[in-house]
Amino acid sequence: MQVNFNKIDDLNATLTVALTKADYAESVEKELKKHQKQIAVKGFRQGAAPIGMIKSIYGKSILVDEINRLASNALFEHLKEQNIDIIAQPLPSESVASDVDIDNKEDYTFAFDLGLAPKFDFNIGSSDVVERFVISVDDAEVNKEVESLRVRYGSMENVESAEEKDIVYAFLTELNENGEAFEGGVDNKETSFTAELIKDEALKAQLIGLKKDAEITLDIFKLFNDNSSVIGSSLGISKEAVADLNKTFKLKVKEISRRIPAEINQDLFNQVLGDGVVATEEEFKTKIKENLEAYYRSESDHHVEHMITHLLNDKHEVPLPDAFLKRWLLSTKEDNYNAENIDERYVNESKVLKEILIREKAAAKFAVKIEPQDIEDASLGYTLSMFRNYGLQNPEFEFVKKFSDDSLKKREYVEQMNDIALKRKVYHEIKEIVSYKDTNVSIEEFYKHIEEHNHQH
Repeated sequence: MQVNFNKIDDLNATLTVALTKADYAESVEKELKKHQKQIAVKGFRQGAAPIGMIKSIYGKSILVDEINRLASNALFEHLKEQNIDIIAQPLPSESVASDVDIDNKEDYTFAFDLGLAPKFDFNIGSSDVVERFVISVDDAEVNKEVESLRVRYGSMENVESAEEKDIVYAFLTELNENGEAFEGGVDNKETSFTAELIKDEALKAQLIGLKKDAEITLDIFKLFNDNSSVIGSSLGISKEAVADLNKTFKLKVKEISRRIPAEINQDLFNQVLGDGVVATEEEFKTKIKENLEAYYRSESDHHVEHMITHLLNDKHEVPLPDAFLKRWLLSTKEDNYNAENIDERYVNESKVLKEILIREKAAAKFAVKIEPQDIEDASLGYTLSMFRNYGLQNPEFEFVKKFSDDSLKKREYVEQMNDIALKRKVYHEIKEIVSYKDTNVSIEEFYKHIEEHNHQH
């Protein structure tokens, strides 16, 4: 067996594997004998079919499997022995011809194109400065949060007349040009809305003050702010069918519900913070302030990590074998990439790949090692965040852990959690070595800065 590596440039190479009969004959013979023992051939008891018959039936497929296996093993063993890092998987070479004529030859040559991992140095240190926001939480913000909690933990009460924030439950019926129910149209479909969310000021004014059992006609598109997805969902029709609706509908109020804020008392304290954590309004507000400060420290830290990502990208030039990688994406991810979209979609793919390569370089510099516990912790955090996004704020730990453990049985999920754990550890190390410029801001100023930054990028 002969392996030849030819480096075309810093990012591309070809590798050929030449096999002679001596390289594969023994393993092919071994596989033939294994098949002879395992396969039943008609007219012979299992394991008794002549080896020549087995060879005539299965010989070619066994040969193909074995030479492919040997060539692949030789390729990756050579890369490992020579410490050659590649990106993605090798592809059949476009510049060097393979010679695998099974029917007429006994010596074979496999040729592969390789994308080489770029060489670069990690270039972050104490001279790099990251702006870090120190966010102040004043009494007004605490009071605002307390009022929000009162609403969140309040009760619902039916009322007779609608105000701006009340939930109105109503029936909608599609009308024809004569103001009568449209035959075959939407009929008595129950829905709900709040006037507060309606953008059309004239319609909003018309809805405020509505009483139970009241009937009005309105423009269905204005009621749902011309959002086809919301209209379709509210009326139980497809998004595509929305365009065919008559715009005039009759609305009949079924009932009106108003959220009554909770009283500031021990029941509210217990619901928000847990039984017996605080006993007075002053203690409650102090705890709320501590929680807000912790939350905004976390928000500031997330922004620091975001700026570190920019810093890493800006300070590292990471060239890639672009043509090779585009070809690899086209051949391995045919559902997502084609000749028409590859150039556009590759922009994001290459950005993500560069960030991964930079993180791996940092992980090597800091000798970061991912332990099983790191992956489990990443999964628990990811699962808890997912539940909270779906509105489950305080799920039982055992429930979260079981869901996480079940997810960790999937290989792709484990790889995803490994990436999260690696990023977490790498960013921790980077945050220890960079310098910071602390800027005191209000909450409003902080989010204004975030909005401006996002707009720039």
